[in-house]
Amino acid sequence: MKDFFFLDVIINLPLDSLYTYKSNLNTKIGSIVKVPFGNNNEIIDAVVISKPYTAKRNYYIKKVVSVKNYEGLFSYNQIQLLLWASEYYLVSLPKVLNSLFSKKIFDLKNSDERIERVKTQIISNKSNINLIISYSKDLKKQITEYIKVSKKSKSQYLVLTPNSYQCQDIYNKLSKTLQEITYIYDSKTTTKDKLDIWRRVINNKNILIIGIKSAVFLPFTNLNKIIVINEHDYLYKETDRVIRYNARDCAIMLSKINKCEIDLISESPSIESMYNCEKRKFIFHDNMKKLSLKTDLNKISIVNKTNKKLKGLLTEEVIEKIKVSIRNGEKIIIYTPYSKDIEPIESLINSYFKEIKSISIKNSISITRNQLIKFYLDINKNNIIIGNHSVIDSLETFRYNLLVLINPDKIFSNTNYKSNEIYFQILFKTFKKVRNEKSKKLIIQLSNSDYGNLNDNIRLNYHDIIKKEMFERKVFNYPPYKRLICLELKGKSVSELELKGKKLYEEMTKKFKFCSASDIGLVKNKKKIIYKIFLKLDRIKNLKRNKKTIYEEIRMIKTRKSFSNYLLTIDIDP
Repeated sequence: MKDFFFLDVIINLPLDSLYTYKSNLNTKIGSIVKVPFGNNNEIIDAVVISKPYTAKRNYYIKKVVSVKNYEGLFSYNQIQLLLWASEYYLVSLPKVLNSLFSKKIFDLKNSDERIERVKTQIISNKSNINLIISYSKDLKKQITEYIKVSKKSKSQYLVLTPNSYQCQDIYNKLSKTLQEITYIYDSKTTTKDKLDIWRRVINNKNILIIGIKSAVFLPFTNLNKIIVINEHDYLYKETDRVIRYNARDCAIMLSKINKCEIDLISESPSIESMYNCEKRKFIFHDNMKKLSLKTDLNKISIVNKTNKKLKGLLTEEVIEKIKVSIRNGEKIIIYTPYSKDIEPIESLINSYFKEIKSISIKNSISITRNQLIKFYLDINKNNIIIGNHSVIDSLETFRYNLLVLINPDKIFSNTNYKSNEIYFQILFKTFKKVRNEKSKKLIIQLSNSDYGNLNDNIRLNYHDIIKKEMFERKVFNYPPYKRLICLELKGKSVSELELKGKKLYEEMTKKFKFCSASDIGLVKNKKKIIYKIFLKLDRIKNLKRNKKTIYEEIRMIKTRKSFSNYLLTIDIDP
C-alpha cells in the first residue's frame, strides 16, 4: 500500500460527488485515466482533478487501471474555472462537466505542443477589468486593432456574444482580415467542428474564438484577451442547463485565472457592472460621454395603444406609419421583446404588404449555419425584418430607415426584480440606434406611455435611471447589494405545487437565520408554472459558508420521499 497514492477523479456522469482511486501511475491534474466503476467494475474514462496525496482510509479503494492521456484534454486553467463554477453556482463538479461537454471529447487525441508551451509561455501581469462604452459599429475596429498587436505570437483570444446572430455578424466583419485564425463556437457549430476547435485550443494554436456563452469553458492554454460584447445582455444568463451560470461573470473569473485583460463592452452597461465601477473593481471608460447624449425628439413617435383601434397586435396608427414608410421605398425593422408575438406580427404584415419581401427571426435554434450565412448575404433584399432580442444588435449591415418597437412595457407583467432594468435597456438601445443617423426614425407602441422611466429614457438620462434603480434595489435588498439565490420548485399539479411551495418557504425561513427569505409564489416561466423562493444573503460576510449550508440542506430535502414528484433547482444570481 505504501507504493500507492490517492487521486480524486471526475466520472463523466451526472453524479453528485467526486470519486477516489489509488494509483502508482504518473498523472497530473487534467490527465484522462481508465478506472473501474460501479458494481460490475465497468472500465470508463475519468478526469484527474487532484494532485497525488496520501491519507488514511478505512474502506476498500479501487485502483486506476491505466493512463489514457497524460497531457489530458482539459487545461489546468479550465479546471480551475470549472471548480470555481461548481462552488459558486452550487452544482457538483461531475454534473457541471456532464452538462457542459460532449462525451466525444474523451475520444480526442492531442499533441505534445503544450509541453513546449509550459517552458515558453509568457503570462501577462495584467488582470484589468475594463467597462467600455462603445457602439456596435465600432466593434470591428476595436477587436482588430488589439489583435494585430500580438498576431505574430502564439496567443488566444475570446470574443463572447449573446447569440448566434451576433457571432455570425462579428465573424463576417473580421473574416477578411483575421479569417485564418478566427472560428465560431455556437449552437450552429457541428460537433465535429467543436472538437476541432477544442483540439486547436488545447494544443496552444493561435486562435480567435467568437462564441456564445458556452465558449467560456473551452480549454484555453494561453489566453491573451477576453472581449464581452453587450455585457448587459440577459442572454448571457443560462436558464436551461443544470448549471445556471452567467457567462459574463464566468468570463471575468476566467480573466483572473489566466491573468489576462477583459473588456466588457456595452452601449448601456448593466447595473451590476456600474456598481462594480463605483466600488473600483472595474475600470470605467467613457471618454466620448456616450451615456450623456441628447435625443432628437423629432425622430421618435410614441403611440399609446389605449383607446386605439387594433389590428392584431398593432394599432391602425402604427400600420399607417409603416405604409407611408413602404411607399417611400424605406426598409423597416419591427422589434418585439417577446418571441411569441413575432408570428402574429408577421402574419399581419404579410396580409397588408403582399408585394414586399419580409422575413422573421423567431429564434436561432432552428436555423442552420448555411441559412445564417445566406441571411446576411441577402439581408438587404428584404424590405421588413421582424424579430426579437436577437435582431436589434445584429443588423448593422441592414440599411433600414424605420425602427418599430412593439409593446416593450409588457415586461412589467412578469414578476422580476430586473423588469425596470430590462425595460430601460431596450428603450435606451433603440433610441441610440436612430440617434446618430439622419435617415432613421423610431416608433414605439406602448400600453402605457405615462410610465415614469419613459421620460428618462427619451432624454437618454442613463445615469438618473441607474441611480433610481440602485436606490430601489438597496431598499428592497436586491443585487447588487445582496447576493440572491432563487429556489425553483416544479410539479405537475398547480394547487399541490403551491401548497408544497408554501411549506418549503416556511421551512427555509426557520432554518436559514443568516439570510432573509421572500415568498415569490407561483410564476409563469415560459410554458410552465413554477414556485419561486428568494434567499437574500450578505455579499461578503460568511457568503461561501452560507451558500454551502443552503446547498447541503436542499440536497437533503431532495432525497425526501415527499419531494419525489417535484424538481427543486438552485439558481444563483437569477
